[in-house]
Amino acid sequence: MTHPVESLLRFVNDELLADSEKKAGPDTPLFDDGWIDSLKILHLIAFVEIQSGRKIPDELIVMDRFRTVGEIARNFLEPWRQ
Repeated sequence: MTHPVESLLRFVNDELLADSEKKAGPDTPLFDDGWIDSLKILHLIAFVEIQSGRKIPDELIVMDRFRTVGEIARNFLEPWRQ
């Protein structure tokens, strides 16, 4: 089974950043320097919901929970925490 961070990194780099020469790592700040914009965050949220098998409640969609791929995986793809 693929680790949640690996799966999420592949999605971010291959889908969201496909037209970019830069590649994200687990601790890359996704919103600094415009790596991820408002449209891409919607795709990212949808991917995370599909991977987790759960809808992310609106109150959990905050910048601190989506700052890096590692943070997203800890918050939403590893055993569900609220």
